[in-house]
Amino acid sequence: MSPKASPSDIALWLALAAMWSSSYGVIKLGVETLDPVTLVAGRMVIGAAVIGLVLLLRGQRLSRKPGDWLAYLITGMLGSTLPFLLITYGEQTVDSALASILMGVAPVATVVLASLSFADERLTPRVLLGLGLALAGVVTLVGPAALSGLGANLSGQLAIVGATLCYAASTVYVKAFVKRPALEMAAGSMLIGALAVCLIALTAGEGARRIVLSAQSIGAVVYLGLFSTAAANLIYFHLVPRLGATRMSQINFAVPVGGSLIGVGLLGETLSASQMLALGIISGAVYLVLSARRQPQIRPAVKA
Repeated sequence: MSPKASPSDIALWLALAAMWSSSYGVIKLGVETLDPVTLVAGRMVIGAAVIGLVLLLRGQRLSRKPGDWLAYLITGMLGSTLPFLLITYGEQTVDSALASILMGVAPVATVVLASLSFADERLTPRVLLGLGLALAGVVTLVGPAALSGLGANLSGQLAIVGATLCYAASTVYVKAFVKRPALEMAAGSMLIGALAVCLIALTAGEGARRIVLSAQSIGAVVYLGLFSTAAANLIYFHLVPRLGATRMSQINFAVPVGGSLIGVGLLGETLSASQMLALGIISGAVYLVLSARRQPQIRPAVKA
């Protein structure tokens, strides 16, 4: 973490890491009886309702400017709707532990995008070495078996990797362009994201046939909506401007470890030797990249 981070920032960072780490195991439980679109729609509606209520109680409201609604749209789709759908789809065939390890490459993607967007977050030899190690970790993780015959599993893995790119792009976009208050951004992005995924759910057709209102499925949707969506988005929009894109992406250093342990402890999953090796390689690469000394603060390469 940045030496300038306050104790409250660190506490919120750890809380967000725990929420995102636990979401992979909970999603795995939810998709046993709910299709991905229905599960995502449920968590997004709950998240939007909770954050909208907080916005009203705080006496705030959404902006009326078209440019701000564009920001709501971009952050809602990149930061919530698209990655939620991709991760939930992927976890139909990918263990939660494996999903959380794949998400560990998100910080590396963030560093690359940040280096192209901000003059104070340039690539260095240390960063390039970390990127190479992260790629080696992904190759170790996927392995020749997935590439040679397990098409369904590979598609799920690629979906999760696609989610990491969405998160990376969202984090860089928030730092570069978003100037509105954190609570307003969380509410606006959740509203747009919820409307989009509900429209998808209504037109998909297949989702209603797989709805099973068990205690497990209801509990999964409620937990994801309250904690991994509502609370997490409030914390996320609060911390990105304070910590920056690269420092904020350090949270994904903790997510693979936490998600893997939760997947093993909660769901009884097992980590193969190759997965454990990949976890070590990816985690080491992310630490190598994100612990590098930052360049002096210079004006952004991309103007807001």
